[in-house]
Amino acid sequence: MSQPVTPQALLGAKRSTALADKVFEELAACIGCNDCMLACPLAEAKSVTIAELNAAVHESEIANPNVVGFVTACTQCRQCVPACPADLSRADMVLFNKHKVEDAVTDHPLSVQVGDRVMAAPWTLDTLTARLSELPLFHGVPQESVRRMLLSVTLRHMNAGELLCPAGAFHERLVIVLYGGLEQFSTTHDGRNVSIVGYGPGSFLGEMGVLADQPEPFGIRALARGGVMEIPKASVVRLMEQAPEFKSTMLDLYRRRALYHYALSPGALGTLPESVVRELLEAAELLLFKDGDVIYREGEATDSFYLVRSGFVRASRQTPEGDRTLVYFREGDPFGVSRLLLNEPQHAYTAQAATRAEVIRVPAAALLGVFQRDPRARELLARALEAEHVARSPALGVAPRKSAATFAMPLSLDVFFEQGLASGREVLVVDQTKCTYCQNCIDACARRHGEPRLELRGLQVEHLLFPTACRHCEDPVCLLCAVNGIVRRPSGEISIVEDNCIGCGACAERCPYGNISMHPVAPPRAGVLGSVAEFLGFRRREGRASDTDPEAAQKAVKCDLCADYADYACVTACPTGAAFRTQPGAAFSAGARSPGTRPG
Repeated sequence: MSQPVTPQALLGAKRSTALADKVFEELAACIGCNDCMLACPLAEAKSVTIAELNAAVHESEIANPNVVGFVTACTQCRQCVPACPADLSRADMVLFNKHKVEDAVTDHPLSVQVGDRVMAAPWTLDTLTARLSELPLFHGVPQESVRRMLLSVTLRHMNAGELLCPAGAFHERLVIVLYGGLEQFSTTHDGRNVSIVGYGPGSFLGEMGVLADQPEPFGIRALARGGVMEIPKASVVRLMEQAPEFKSTMLDLYRRRALYHYALSPGALGTLPESVVRELLEAAELLLFKDGDVIYREGEATDSFYLVRSGFVRASRQTPEGDRTLVYFREGDPFGVSRLLLNEPQHAYTAQAATRAEVIRVPAAALLGVFQRDPRARELLARALEAEHVARSPALGVAPRKSAATFAMPLSLDVFFEQGLASGREVLVVDQTKCTYCQNCIDACARRHGEPRLELRGLQVEHLLFPTACRHCEDPVCLLCAVNGIVRRPSGEISIVEDNCIGCGACAERCPYGNISMHPVAPPRAGVLGSVAEFLGFRRREGRASDTDPEAAQKAVKCDLCADYADYACVTACPTGAAFRTQPGAAFSAGARSPGTRPG
């Protein structure tokens, strides 16, 4: 029989003291109402009570099969958190118990994928844990955290030349080379593959795709017969939350590789010589900003200048009429430089992230050192400051935004960024001057997918309607699903995996645009004989689960850009040409539309 433990006793088991302290504190405040379990979408939640979960917190090893089954199935969707009337995070308690269950998994042989076969791997869970713990990537990470991570990875054996990921595909896995080697390669215009860099045993790659939600810039293939381990994005994020050392290593390497790739990009820092660009970036750091984060404010004096590596940065100024947007800086634009070039005491405008943005900060001392050695560099850099000249001009800029209560927002860059259109990869647009509201687009969507994945309501921008259909964001916040119920395909479309979806609704809650909905799961079709029996009255007709039935199983539904088809059903079915798919920026250009046929 397991013995009760305290947070202090759990320190001996090397579990997180911060998590243990928090769980024991909340345990004392729990009123035992069971509301959190009623809010849980898992079927296993009906077989366990909050009392059993609370009791398991005090056990060093969990023997209750109801608790083991539930915490094993838990995906940390956090649907239980808002349901608690005592304002407690019951997800932390489940995670605490989940760690104990995972730590109790006995050592066992692992499996490796070889093509379409699954074979025995040359390691057990514990031997591979020990091997990985010796890698620099996992220095300082508790072995039990590495061991838990291994419960969700894929081991893969590859033959020489075998492709792991094509260039431009979304892979979103951290790849560690276990033996053999990988290489990143690029394909020339005449079809030749050119090696970029090789990776030997112990090295890793893929952090750009995992942390930045970006496609792989180069293809990845095996140099020789070898083995790799693929860690899914959700497991990487979870390990970063649990192990500060791992998080620090990942972010540091990400920043260094991002700066390296930026230095190689053509036109970096205008027309400055490559040697000067490399010198400046060696002294630089990469900063990550969320939408709305302020980089610096009007009137501040900073000792740096900045470059946009990805995303958009909004320049604004306070006027008597309110906050005025002056210009948006985009990828490759320098900003904050004019203050150094013109020896101004402070910044003339506020710089604020308009989307998720990666910004390179370069110390002013590094730039001034370049100016002293090469006076021509000042003139060359000034040529790349067209956008900032607009930001500094008091006579230019975008008009102050109008009230959101206006029925149709004006077509402007403010709307483009503030309503999240800039974050989308591809959006559905309906020209209201041509739309007859026949609903053919919705009917066609329902015929193809079984139920409609869009509605003719949403963001109205002058005569353009952006309906509630997924925008397939560059930086999707919906993807953190522990059971891969929602994934991004290698080609970029974000899709629901119905066989994996447990109906927790976490992705729908995370979507800031309301473009994922939860639908009741329809019962299986009765078939021909069943339908005849229903018609004759010998069998009860099975109705669709009610939207208002809290016990009804649900699934997430969203647009996936008709990923398995050659065209977009909604666009093809539109009789007037009102519906079209477009890149978000192109929606603001006259006549810029994509046809119903899928590109490429």
